Amino acid sequence: MTNEPERTDPGIPTLTEVLAPGEAAPPPEDDRAAAAAEQGVPADVAVFAERVSARLTLQLADEITTMVERRCHDALIDQTSWLVQLIGKQVADALQAQLPDRIRQAVIEEVAKQVRS
Repeated sequence: MTNEPERTDPGIPTLTEVLAPGEAAPPPEDDRAAAAAEQGVPADVAVFAERVSARLTLQLADEITTMVERRCHDALIDQTSWLVQLIGKQVADALQAQLPDRIRQAVIEEVAKQVRS
């Protein structure tokens, strides 16, 4: 979850929700409350339902974000581990292929030194 404080009253807008000067649009909560009133739902019940919905949406969004981050982290760890193993195997195979030639060359050079001495 994020470290943002929980909003106690979703009816109070945050800085990012404030309308720019000159704009005049009704808040979506009012539209939904009016639509609910047309369906026979009391306005206070519609407002309460909207606030509960908004709060649950925020909580679920935080939980979903946390879950996605955790899964991405786990996938990154798994892929990094696989990549390290692959690189390690390729380096070991390359060294193993070069080792006989290097040993042979080192032995020839050492024998040549011994003969000269």
